[in-house]
Amino acid sequence: MVEDNLRVELTAAAVEIRQLSEQANQRFVLAESCTSGLAASLIGSQSGISEYFCGSHVSYRNDSKHRWLQVTQEDLDSVGAVSPAVALQMAQGALGQTPEAKFAVSITGHLGPEAPEGLDGVIYLGVAVRLDDDLAACCHRVEISPASRATRQQIATLTMLRVIQRTLQLIIAVEQVCNRNQHYSVIGASQVENVLSGSFNPLHVGHLEMAEFASRTLEAHLHFELSVENVDKPEMNQPECIKRVLPIYLAHDVVLTRAPTFRQKAKLLGRTCFLVGVDTIGRIAEACYYTDGSDRDAAFQEMSEQKVCFLVFGRTMDASFSTSSEDQPPFIQLQDMKLPDLLVKICKGVDENQFRQDVSSRDLR
Repeated sequence: MVEDNLRVELTAAAVEIRQLSEQANQRFVLAESCTSGLAASLIGSQSGISEYFCGSHVSYRNDSKHRWLQVTQEDLDSVGAVSPAVALQMAQGALGQTPEAKFAVSITGHLGPEAPEGLDGVIYLGVAVRLDDDLAACCHRVEISPASRATRQQIATLTMLRVIQRTLQLIIAVEQVCNRNQHYSVIGASQVENVLSGSFNPLHVGHLEMAEFASRTLEAHLHFELSVENVDKPEMNQPECIKRVLPIYLAHDVVLTRAPTFRQKAKLLGRTCFLVGVDTIGRIAEACYYTDGSDRDAAFQEMSEQKVCFLVFGRTMDASFSTSSEDQPPFIQLQDMKLPDLLVKICKGVDENQFRQDVSSRDLR
């Protein structure tokens, strides 16, 4: 029964890849190790897929990975074939040898039996995306539960197909929103309840721990949200959007919008709980982002009526809302802020004893 269900899912995934490829109008290439070409076989069974599917490098042995995909012998010897470094190099190598492809997906893993300690059922998937004259890449780790080798190989293949689907969805979403064909696009679950908004430049442990804390305490699904427009910065182009989202989209659902203000985000997404730092809530209260004081109050009232709320995390921050640690600013929480009453009513603070993470994107850039 399990294998029957897997076969149905594998076929459905291959069909969707064919449909998404046509919608995205982009070509892709694969690099397979533990799946041994099964992903390519399923994708290749779809009529008309040759317009988009460039092929697959089935590099089962280390020597093949080194010679065919330029995976360094040093990494193969030091960290082993089942590692993030090798998965990334496999994807990058496949893309480098396939100029017509927009992106590459790779997979390497131990499906058993007799896997090394700590690696039984572990697979790594690499994604490399061509961005004009640049290339962006990410890696994703998955652990497959104990099962027969054949079943595990099917599960690994399905996981790879899901990554291909997700990557095509990302490319489509970025194009639609950046080209103003849509005000927003969702990658993942369609229902948006809790949102972590940010520029993610870069994504860091603070973002990930905020997301984990909120998912646990709110007991609800979470989306990361990136707006291509920003009230204080230039509009992002498609390559920059993909760079920002790539480290997020495989482990988390994403909303890409053209909503630079939370008033606009609320209108697009409706009843939502936004996760923000005190630096962001301070900027939301700034009069300079509104026509006047009455317009600001109207915005807060609109969000209240839409059942929008803010879960506010403390940050080390100076008076200008800068979170850089260079001058060792104090740790500020929601209760330390002087905010308009209408805004305070839709905010809930996270106590320092519950959560504190002082890392800042500004310091990492």
